Amino acid sequence: MMIEQIRREHSYIVRLLAILANKVDLLKQEQPVNYSLIKEVVDYLSEYSEKHHHPKEDILYHYYREHYGAREDMDNLAFEHKLLECKTHAFMNIVEMILQDAVVPHHLFIEQLESFMHAQKDHLTLEETTILPMICERFIAEDWQKVQSQYTGDEDDPVFGETIAEHYAQLAKRVRETG
Repeated sequence: MMIEQIRREHSYIVRLLAILANKVDLLKQEQPVNYSLIKEVVDYLSEYSEKHHHPKEDILYHYYREHYGAREDMDNLAFEHKLLECKTHAFMNIVEMILQDAVVPHHLFIEQLESFMHAQKDHLTLEETTILPMICERFIAEDWQKVQSQYTGDEDDPVFGETIAEHYAQLAKRVRETG
């Protein structure tokens, strides 16, 4: 069912944010970090969220609004998804600058990484504590079948799925090591 897919993907995001939190701790201790791994995390969050995860959620939200009425907190989610995309792309640019040997002040990178992580966490919290419970409370089996039929995307996750995408090999290895 779509709700289980979304919640599973949320758990994946939480695991990836834990990897980034570890990087923040290392950076604050002025320890070296693997910036290419950070890039893979951010790239995955960008690519997978924009092409698979958010479209599923958007189907749910639009269906809910059409059948159960508009809700202000839900109306903001499409905008929030776009805002999150912009923040992700902006942070990805900073990571890529570092990987290309540009000088980015240490404290600025930490601030940007923490800001990126907070935006991701805040979004997940809103969905998990407010939006998804509201949807689950109202939807009946027929609603779930209808929203599921509207999603036609590929479900093989490039990091957590059966087939690991080559450009996420390092990240997939790290995810499996940390369980």
